[in-house]
Amino acid sequence: MLQLEPKAYSTAHSLLNDLSRVHVTVPAVLDGSIDGDIWIDRPVEPRVALLANGGAYYLAGSPEQASGSVAALKRLIPAWAYLFVEDRWSGRLDDIWSNSFALPHPCIRLGLSGAHRTGVAAALPDGFHLARIDQVLLDLDPGNLDTVTDLMDGWHSSELFLKKAVGFCVLHDGCIVSHCATDSVSGKRCELGVGTEARYRRLGLAKAAAIATVAECVNRGVPEIEWHTHASNKGSIATAKGSGLTELDRHIAFSGNLPAENIGDLDLATCRDWAQHLERASGHIGWYRFHAAGAWMLAGERSRALANLRQLVDGGWEGEAEWLEGYWAIQSLVDDPEFQAIVARQRAANGD
Repeated sequence: MLQLEPKAYSTAHSLLNDLSRVHVTVPAVLDGSIDGDIWIDRPVEPRVALLANGGAYYLAGSPEQASGSVAALKRLIPAWAYLFVEDRWSGRLDDIWSNSFALPHPCIRLGLSGAHRTGVAAALPDGFHLARIDQVLLDLDPGNLDTVTDLMDGWHSSELFLKKAVGFCVLHDGCIVSHCATDSVSGKRCELGVGTEARYRRLGLAKAAAIATVAECVNRGVPEIEWHTHASNKGSIATAKGSGLTELDRHIAFSGNLPAENIGDLDLATCRDWAQHLERASGHIGWYRFHAAGAWMLAGERSRALANLRQLVDGGWEGEAEWLEGYWAIQSLVDDPEFQAIVARQRAANGD
């Protein structure tokens, strides 16, 4: 596989066209708005294209003509990737991916239909107010500003983010506690992302920020608004629909992570099935124990969660202690002395 220079990204444009229709990330990388890498199997009339943006990988082209690229794809696509493929590749994943334990993640794409209006501006609780994500906000330097500056990391430059991105945040006591912003923009299309600090959830803050962002996208000539989420994420889906978006279609991603982002997204039986699968997989890919621990906690099995965390850390895991402390699925363990001892061992192993 040949890695393209950004000026040659157009070479892969036609191959990535179908994925571009579903994922704004793909055309945004192609046009240089956000960062990404692209590989093709040959410089003239390529038959296979792979695009990477952070942890997300997108594979397109003809698997029937990929025999000479199999080994290269297996080297390029990391086991921890969140992988999107054209349907014709779904039966060939074992050939081109080193992670044979990844499972399908059902996803939903929502968007602003021409037949629907944006949501009605939502009232915020007393003490909370909306602010645009712009240079004025950066100059204000509120608490949790990294919530916004982290959004810039995947863009070609912070200047381009401030020029093209659209977003609003919610401020409380001088800190950013919720936000909605465009993760990617390409032409008249954009994809939105949201986030709210844990202690401020279920107050309607994300919905208020999302409604304001959707309206501003329309005002700024970016009306083709999209929103991707796990099919299990009831809160995200409700926020999107409350902002005037409707379901466009469903698709599949493949990953070793849990197909959820919040406690309660998956029922106990599903959590147990995932926990058992992830624990088995950890015998081949050690970091699966991280996700197995989360699944066991969601299934109500504290002791098995802790056992997986101990084996993860004692097995030479190279992750950060903060990843354990911040993992949403095991937040109920944060004050547990046994969990704290495991975190301390990881911190010591990393020399922190």
